[in-house]
Amino acid sequence: MLLPGAAPAQTVTTLFNFAAKGGIEPYGRLILDSSGDLYGTTSTGGTPTATNPYPAGTVFELKPATGKKAWAETVHYTFEGGADGSQPTGALLADSLGNLYGTTFLGGTDGAGTAFKLTKGKGKKWKKTTLWSFTGTDGKDPFAGLVADSAGDLFGVTTEGGPNGQGVVFELKAKTYAETVLYSFVGPEGSAPYGGLVIDSSGNLFGTASTSSVSPYAGSVFELSPPPAGQSFWSFTQLHAFTGGADGGDPQGAMVEDGNGNLYGTTFGGTGYGDGTLFELSPSAGSYSYQVIFTFNGAAGSNPFGDLALDSAGNLWGSLLNSNDVNSSGGLFVVSPPVGGSGSWTQSASYLFNGSSGGYSPYAGLALDGKGNGYGVNFSGGSSGVGTAFKFTP
Repeated sequence: MLLPGAAPAQTVTTLFNFAAKGGIEPYGRLILDSSGDLYGTTSTGGTPTATNPYPAGTVFELKPATGKKAWAETVHYTFEGGADGSQPTGALLADSLGNLYGTTFLGGTDGAGTAFKLTKGKGKKWKKTTLWSFTGTDGKDPFAGLVADSAGDLFGVTTEGGPNGQGVVFELKAKTYAETVLYSFVGPEGSAPYGGLVIDSSGNLFGTASTSSVSPYAGSVFELSPPPAGQSFWSFTQLHAFTGGADGGDPQGAMVEDGNGNLYGTTFGGTGYGDGTLFELSPSAGSYSYQVIFTFNGAAGSNPFGDLALDSAGNLWGSLLNSNDVNSSGGLFVVSPPVGGSGSWTQSASYLFNGSSGGYSPYAGLALDGKGNGYGVNFSGGSSGVGTAFKFTP
């Protein structure tokens, strides 16, 4: 495990090069099971068939290399577009039985996106079920994945749609998967939530809105709390409104919560040249206290974009959209807490991609294995130019 302040050599190893028949251009964060298998989605591609000549993305599994065998991909489902859904961009969610849940940004009966479930069957066959097709009035274009509570209810956000056209927070009830809009964004308090939700042990939902309808249009952090017994309305609280200055702005990825209830997240922009920030929201007197804990300066990459990850030592891992090479290929970072609890957070590790040969544009963030490694995907580059899966060892 990386220790705060440590700066060992950083390596990135390409595990798999995506190609058209297995799906291309992976956008969502990977998830890791107890066997070391990786699961994810590609936003387009897949093997064409007579009934599906234009495949619209896949759900895949990558099995680790053994002996002389390289990492191998198995495609568990290929989306057909149209009513079936297309362009899955969010991270998958796995339940205790190994079933997978996710969203498609487009498609469905009204073309506004879907929520789906993949059920693990006998042998290698998986069954896909569309849980919900968004209509537009109940939300449109869900970019992020889903989270679940202890009862198996699913929660997510859409970037657009709803009564005000600014996006919604929604719930899909377990078993029936009927949708309820819990909150419809109006605009001044935030709109267009692209990052996924965080759910705490009390069922409170936390998320970010990437923009807002009033100046400075920099987005916000919000909390949505379940209704008290006997009531039906969830309570919305804006925890922080970004100014686009030193406090950051335009948050894109999902936040993460530590064991003390502190929330950590990133903003795409911020002070100076708008290189981005890392922030912390700490519970304080019934509310939350906001502070920037790290500001990116471009020298070791900039503009954090994907979901944030937290390891057991308190280090924050993530991906960067931009780097200082001529291709602006993106990069990876680890930011570590102050040693002894006092002082400044430091960027203890970084890696900058260098163009097509090793992949580039790591939009998704990282999945951590608990052994000091992070796993991610590049949207572009690699041997076929359409993305890679990689291992990052700081």
